[in-house]
Amino acid sequence: MRRIVLSTVAVALIAASASQALAVQALAVQALAVQALAVQALAAQSRPHVRKDTAMSEQVRKALDAVDQPSRPGWQYSDWSAPAGR
Repeated sequence: MRRIVLSTVAVALIAASASQALAVQALAVQALAVQALAVQALAAQSRPHVRKDTAMSEQVRKALDAVDQPSRPGWQYSDWSAPAGR
């Protein structure tokens, strides 16, 4: 008789804690959904002005080409990959 009562109480406690855990999880999911909607609403309201890309002028391109690009003969990782075709 005691075993039956103890088993029934244990099963009732487990069921109650499981349903409570599911309720907490459902509330957490609902809170995340509300938070995501709030973030989307804020993002839609305040969109910063983005500068448009401008084409680089020929003068700037020539100036960049005129700068000496030093080579790196002592690059220490040159032997990591084999030449193409091998």
